[in-house]
Amino acid sequence: MPGVTYDASAQCNTCPDKRTISVTGFGKVTADADLAIVRVGYKLYGADAKAVYATATETSNAIMNALTHSGVAKNAIESTSQVLQHTQQYEYQQFQVNTDEWRNHQFTAVQSWIIRVKPDDAAAALNTAITAGANESGWIEWIVQEPGRLQAEASAKAIVEARALADLIAQKSNVRLGQLISVNQNQGPYSYNGPVMSAGWGGGTGTGVISGIQVGNQQLALNSRKVEFTVTVSAVFAIE
Repeated sequence: MPGVTYDASAQCNTCPDKRTISVTGFGKVTADADLAIVRVGYKLYGADAKAVYATATETSNAIMNALTHSGVAKNAIESTSQVLQHTQQYEYQQFQVNTDEWRNHQFTAVQSWIIRVKPDDAAAALNTAITAGANESGWIEWIVQEPGRLQAEASAKAIVEARALADLIAQKSNVRLGQLISVNQNQGPYSYNGPVMSAGWGGGTGTGVISGIQVGNQQLALNSRKVEFTVTVSAVFAIE
């Protein structure tokens, strides 16, 4: 709801700041996303650093080759992290000590990328990466590449709402609304209507990760989300 501060004090008729109406207006614009940022990656274990690094290298190249051969431009794929380390202590809780499983999980290799594709290509890119070995994948962010026009439209709506509210207050108070004295804008970060989706396949572990799923020609049914731009303005109008 818009906020209102009304000051019709006549103590200083020559001081317009003493005879003002202050209001808050809100503007929102919704648009279709025109870019999907897909996060893909893998998590692998090995008995020693050399072994897990060799497997990680093979997996890493398989994922990259699959993506580029599927039509994803190489400059649309960005590496975000790559780690080779001793398996963290908290992960050992799921293995029985002194078993082959425990010994084969001494080291961990993790690598991830973001892929920038058109929204309609997000499912195919995700499926391609997972099929090639990206067993920790699925975070998708839906964005608008050039938000300036939409943000300006939201700002204009907020100012229109603020003026309409100020005019209504002036009418109810039997005064005449004057010119706009000042306006401050609070532009919220744009967002899409819903949570990000996450999933994992294969050797991943942890909350929200699905293990052991077979993937192939079938792919997830994904629809891009609406993106919202919101702006709140605090406007001060003179009372004539």
